[in-house]
Amino acid sequence: MRSRWVLVAALLLGSVLASVLAGCSGSKPAAPRPSTEPTPIGKLGSAVTVTRAEFCDRVSGASVTRALGAKAQAHDSWGNGDPAPSEGGSTGDVTHELGCAWTGADGTAARAWLFARPVDAAFAQSLVRQAGHQAGCTAQAAAVFGSPSLLQTCTQAGGLQRVRRAGLFGDSWLTCEVAGPADVRSRLDAWCAAVVAATR
Repeated sequence: MRSRWVLVAALLLGSVLASVLAGCSGSKPAAPRPSTEPTPIGKLGSAVTVTRAEFCDRVSGASVTRALGAKAQAHDSWGNGDPAPSEGGSTGDVTHELGCAWTGADGTAARAWLFARPVDAAFAQSLVRQAGHQAGCTAQAAAVFGSPSLLQTCTQAGGLQRVRRAGLFGDSWLTCEVAGPADVRSRLDAWCAAVVAATR
């Protein structure tokens, strides 16, 4: 009988010790991990703020691959005061923006740039109007991606398509685009959302 009480006491003591040790370990339930997905394009209105600073190294590689439909084969970036980039090399002009571009093997390109200086609403509205007057392009005011904002579609030489979103976030004018030989419109919104995530 005594041995039975000794066994029960030992079991109770072991249970208490296990509880005490667990409490002292400092372990807590794992907190839910924050989502790494960028904010959907439909929620990128004027209340979203972006930072006028270099952002290219924060654009996720996965978002670049999705925008290009393949891995990037080339990458370029430029800053305020750098020579303006172009498909055929430098234009001789100087940029007043922070930007970057990635290019795939088939010539598809994903680009983004941010004006280096503050932009007010009046100037932003003029940019929206000008977008519709570029040769080979159509543009419309958009209800997402800042305010005011635009969606522009252009047909380039050889049937290449270029689609672009641009908009005012606070006093920052941000542009993102995808261009290529395929239908790239379906890739634009996810690309632009990823760009905004990199600039916040």
